[in-house]
Parts: sequence; structure tokens; C-alpha cells
Amino acid sequence: MIVNWSDNNRPTCYPHSVRRVRHLAVFVILAVGIAVGVAGLSNSRVASPIMRSEGPPLSTSTERPPEVTEPVTLRVVTWNIADAYLFTGNRPERMRAIAARLRALDPDLVGLQEAFIEEDRALLWRELEGSRLRHEVRFPGATVGNGLWILSAHPIEEARFHRYRSGGPWYRIWEGDWWAGKGVGLARVRLPGGALVDFFDTHAQAGRGNPENETFRFGQMGELASFVQDARQHAGPALVVGDLNTRPGAPDYERAMREADLFRTMNLDSDIDHVFAVRDERWQIEVLDTVELVGETPGARPEFFLSRAPSPVEWLHATLGAAGSTRLSDHPGYWVSLRVTPIPPTLPAPPALPR
Repeated sequence: MIVNWSDNNRPTCYPHSVRRVRHLAVFVILAVGIAVGVAGLSNSRVASPIMRSEGPPLSTSTERPPEVTEPVTLRVVTWNIADAYLFTGNRPERMRAIAARLRALDPDLVGLQEAFIEEDRALLWRELEGSRLRHEVRFPGATVGNGLWILSAHPIEEARFHRYRSGGPWYRIWEGDWWAGKGVGLARVRLPGGALVDFFDTHAQAGRGNPENETFRFGQMGELASFVQDARQHAGPALVVGDLNTRPGAPDYERAMREADLFRTMNLDSDIDHVFAVRDERWQIEVLDTVELVGETPGARPEFFLSRAPSPVEWLHATLGAAGSTRLSDHPGYWVSLRVTPIPPTLPAPPALPR
């Protein structure tokens, strides 16, 4: 037993068990610090931009791919499916329900965000068996992965990824944005007629009530615009979808629209989840329909969605609480039907006849 003297000259006794607890606490703090440091170092080594491709990028190929020569309808989905450890619950039930919704919608292209967990992606993929969505690409991420996942009914010829350089600091572990290595992925998809369509999927910095995050996202929207303009091929249309965490009229939203030359391809209002196309004088892109994707499914536990790490009470409620109904996600998804019609080139005026 250790005896210490307090200010009132009365001895205070500290049993060896208390000292052991203190040593254990110091050890745990050091271990967590070392783990965070090692993870942070490996996280910073994930380069940006990252290229994932077999062979040279088609965008720099000397062989021009076929253009869209006939009108084509593309059904597109964007959906933040909120699939993450600690932050969300009822994951298997929600993945099955989301897969059932996708099968019923029969889209050509799907851009998912927050598809972080491998076993849940595998479950969702198995549940899509028998659908047209048999092509997919996942993108390199950081410590926890960026959660971007593109599904396609048509072959994916090439995939590229740019990790945003602008973003929240590493020490905001409770926010997670830096640790996810957020960015923008591109899937170059071959349509049945041979033409290509570029499909970009992104997830940008969350605001979380911190004005500094708005500055980070403004930088990300500039990076998004540069990547879209530099990476796209110009023989087919380019679409941009995702959770941009920003709204029409905000400076970062308007920067992306202006610098990437985007226009909105939805006939419903949305909050932070969007579908855009890149302006091109060679095609007319018409919005045929837009459907908001919401719904509920029975869950094994209470509904549980957070945008931060849970408190102990919240975690216990999510882990041990009674079964209940749960939303499919804390974000609505959007299904958009687009009609892409090529515009014939303007013929030069005939030469004037001699008088």
C-alpha cells in the first residue's frame, strides 16, 4: 500500500489495485495513440489521384470510340446507403431491402455512397443476382475506405479515382472524413451500341455545423470540376452523381456547376444528393422522370443513424434495444430516367452562286 500526505496532513492510502488501474489506463492511451498514428501514416500514403485501369486510359487513346448516334434512355440511381460500423444499425436488413428496390427499378447505372463494409457489399451484391446489375467497381480508399461503389448493367471499360486533397484534419477522428479518403470515382461504361458514357460518383466533405468544413468542401468542388473536365472522354455523355453535402445556391455547389459545366438532371427538388450531366452541344439530355427512393423495412434493432461516433448510451440502445421498423437509409436515393438524343452537326452554308 502507498501512503501519501494530503494538504490537511491526513494520510491518503492508494492500494496497489488503483496503481495498476492507472498503469493500465496509461497503456491503453499509448496503445490507442500508436494505433491512430500508424493508421494515419498509412492513410496519408494513399496517393491522389489514383488510376485504376488495365492499359492506357481511353480518354488519351488515339482511337476515337463510337459516338451516340441514336436516342438512348439511361436510368440512373444515386443513393447514400449509410452502411458503416458504429454510425448505423440494422445493416443486413437494410441491404436486402435496398437490393430489392434496385432490382425493381432496373437501372442502367448506380452510384452508391457510404458502402463501407465489405460483408454488407457482398450481401447486397448477392441479393442483386438475376438483375441486370452485373458489373461493378470499387475504388481505392484510405484507412476505412471511401464507400464509393458503382454498379452497372453494361460493361465497365475503365475506372479512375481522384482522392480529394482538400478535407478535414486527421485528428477529427469522430468526423471520419479524412480517414475515409473521400473523392470522386469514374466508371467508363460501354453501352450496347458501342458508345461510351462517363459516370462519376462522389461523396464530399460533410458540414457537421463547422464553418471550416464549408471551406474544405469548396476546395473539393474545384477538384471535382477539374477531374470531370480532365478525365472525361468526349465521344459520349458524362453524368455526375453523389452526395455533395451542399445545396443549390451555396458557393461550393455553384462552383461545381460553373467549373465542371454541369446542369441539373432531376425534376424533383433534392437536398444534398444530386444527379447532373455535363453540358455538350452534341447531345440533348431530357429528364423523363425522377423518383425519390425512401421506405422502411423491419429491423432486428431500433432504427439507428448517426453522423458521428455514438455515446455509450446510444451504442447500448442500438445494440440491445428492441426490434423496430427502420428507414432504408438516412438519405433519400433518387432514380432518374434520362433521354440522350444526339444533335446533328450544323452543316456549313453552301457557297454563294455566281451572278
